[in-house]
Amino acid sequence: MEIKTLEVKNITHYARGSEETPCYNATVYINGKKAIEVSNDGHGGCDRQHTYPEIEERGLVQKANEWCVKTFGQGSFDFTADGEKETCTYDIDLEHHCHDELYKWLDTKALKKDLKKQYLFVEDGHLMGYKKKANDTDTAFKHFFEKNHPNEKCLNFLPFDDALKLFKECA
Repeated sequence: MEIKTLEVKNITHYARGSEETPCYNATVYINGKKAIEVSNDGHGGCDRQHTYPEIEERGLVQKANEWCVKTFGQGSFDFTADGEKETCTYDIDLEHHCHDELYKWLDTKALKKDLKKQYLFVEDGHLMGYKKKANDTDTAFKHFFEKNHPNEKCLNFLPFDDALKLFKECA
């Protein structure tokens, strides 16, 4: 099977079970078809990745890992060891991609919840908010915001992907 698309769907996150790793499960769809179940119990260690019984393709998990590395390349993170900053790189395999999608899903969920309750904006690199009141209207707040914060962007009035990017940068 040639992999053309790979999507992570049906994410369920168990925050109370997440200790060293995220406790979650999800379904990986390959070329639009349910193919791999991924899960982690949250106590450290790697994700479990199993093809669904109706999938007869041998080695599909390995193919998905290779496809992810080829498609997403490498990621990196910085850490300090013995007082010196070092950068560690890693291949973005299926597990890393699933975790990236999980965190994107969690951030999306949190932002949507916050946008319902308050007007969010970034000021001096910090996420700030005005609590919405029952009689607030977007038009009135937009006028107030533009007058009092002319150089700032209100996440509520941005396209969602742009708002999510700012939200993640300040979280």
